[in-house]
Amino acid sequence: MNMKRTIAMADNCIDVYYKLDRYYLTGNSIDFALNYKDLGGDVTEMTILGNDVFALALEERLKERGIPLRVLGRVDRPTGMATMDIVDGDRRHLHFEGNAMEEISLSAEDLEFVKQFDIVYSERWARMDRYIAQLKQPGQIWIYDFSKRLELPSNDTLLPYLDYAFFSYDADDDYIRSFLKKTKAKGAGCVVAMLGEHGSLAYDGSRFYAQEAQRVPVVNTVGAGDSYIAGFAYGLSLGEDIPSCMRRGKERATRIIQQFNPYF
Repeated sequence: MNMKRTIAMADNCIDVYYKLDRYYLTGNSIDFALNYKDLGGDVTEMTILGNDVFALALEERLKERGIPLRVLGRVDRPTGMATMDIVDGDRRHLHFEGNAMEEISLSAEDLEFVKQFDIVYSERWARMDRYIAQLKQPGQIWIYDFSKRLELPSNDTLLPYLDYAFFSYDADDDYIRSFLKKTKAKGAGCVVAMLGEHGSLAYDGSRFYAQEAQRVPVVNTVGAGDSYIAGFAYGLSLGEDIPSCMRRGKERATRIIQQFNPYF
């Protein structure tokens, strides 16, 4: 079986824990790419870089892990930095400043580059609503992480082009089941809610699929969603069905939340 080629785009930043005197390179697409590669997948990162040492460190980290990097541009702005804290294992975003991602755009050459991949992962900083109609290729699998932005009107622009739409929520209740049905009706292929300690729930238009979470000691919840999607996507690359992909997502996220960094 040929390995499916996957591209992850596009955000990168750093999380800094001043109280703990620690930081790590991160961003949804970075966490996804590093986890996907560690699982055995073929992935390329595409992002924009700032003007500081963290941009250089990111280039080096991806090179060390064997992940090709396509640089959309180098801008004279610092890498985005989130000031973080941990309370009982759960992350707390305290402050965010500086963000080279705000200047992101894709050239005609970048658009053609994306078209050659079998699986495309994206999230809000890539601002794909500007490009997705012309980008989506027949047979190409598109994955998008909306995170906690469930009800934004702008979501409707993307949904008809997505094969897998991921959202973050905190319970398996009537609201989320209704939301998944409503969102599926807007054109997405399969809609998945990542529910933290309550596991995950997927809806494909015919039925719901539920995956329980595994109870483990939690060190840091950062990267839980990104690693879940990476595991899920890796299952897709192998041609697995939805329940199997959900199990892979759970297994990966379960390992990640038991450590400080959002990837190995």
